[in-house]
Amino acid sequence: MWFGNEQNPKGPSWHKARPVIKELSDTRVALQAPPLQPNVYMPFAFDDEPDCFDLDSPDTLETIDYRSPKPSGSERSDRRITIWSSGWNFTGRPLLDGHSIGDLQVELVLEEIDELPINCSLFRREDLTRYAKGYFSEGWLGSFHHGFGEPDERNIYDLSPPRWPNYLAPLNNQWLGLNGQNWLYFEAQPLREGSDDFYWLCPIGHRRCLRATFSVARHLSNAGNSYRIQRSPIDNYRDLMEKIMSTITVELSEQSRQEQLSIENPENHYPLFHCTAAQVEQAKHILYMRSDICYRDKSKPQDADHRAPKEDVAAFIEQRIQPRPLPGCLAIGPAFSKTDTVAPKTSPPAEIKLQTENK
Repeated sequence: MWFGNEQNPKGPSWHKARPVIKELSDTRVALQAPPLQPNVYMPFAFDDEPDCFDLDSPDTLETIDYRSPKPSGSERSDRRITIWSSGWNFTGRPLLDGHSIGDLQVELVLEEIDELPINCSLFRREDLTRYAKGYFSEGWLGSFHHGFGEPDERNIYDLSPPRWPNYLAPLNNQWLGLNGQNWLYFEAQPLREGSDDFYWLCPIGHRRCLRATFSVARHLSNAGNSYRIQRSPIDNYRDLMEKIMSTITVELSEQSRQEQLSIENPENHYPLFHCTAAQVEQAKHILYMRSDICYRDKSKPQDADHRAPKEDVAAFIEQRIQPRPLPGCLAIGPAFSKTDTVAPKTSPPAEIKLQTENK
């Protein structure tokens, strides 16, 4: 297509994809991606990382400055370094839609943990899953904002503002086999505002992990909240992300290979984690309540209720949480945890085990 539109945003041409190779001491990471295609919403420092990193140097990885002290027993990473970042503008109709209707941004980060419990290793799938949960218990994915309720829902004696989660996550949690390495994958749906985020985790040592985070941001008029931006589908952004990740190869150093071989994972054991039915129902309410933020229905008076119909918001969340196996899927879980005390309106699919060729 010559031009895109909100229903079919135009991204970069895959024919222009070129190799990206990063040497992490003796570990080699390689992939294919189109060249940087920025817009005014993206950082100017993208795609300026070096090609080689000396992991033996104490100055290579940067200490993470968390806002709160690291609790005893925490397994969140202590240091990290971005080894590759890039982004691609997506356009619509010239003049009518401006220079951008959205973008896909990526950060490929190496993370390192100082200490793990005895006999634990990120090469063990159970331990990597527990590590991923730390993004929720101690990271931005588990953050909250001050919510608000309708008058008949408010407790007049409770003066503390309600705490609403910023994300519904993890969604579409699954294990993938990509070119000889196992990756743990999950998605995060924003409930307030912000980007749709996609996480890919691959261990490269007992205490080291690669994290690829892709973020989709859509820049639309009269759509200032996470529900209204859905009028522009996310499919083309996801297609580009999946094409890039289908090309990624991780060649471990000899030391890392020996570490990987020293760890036993039970056959066909792929631990997963999920959001709960209660979180799903809460997400429907939050998106409904925020569906008029920076949005006005031009067919209604200015002082009217501009929120979306509740049933439309609920239908979007129901569709959003459905499992969607990616190429190379080894195991995928249900839409949400079956053990939650709130009965879901629809029965979640049973956990699926898939054996496929790595693509």
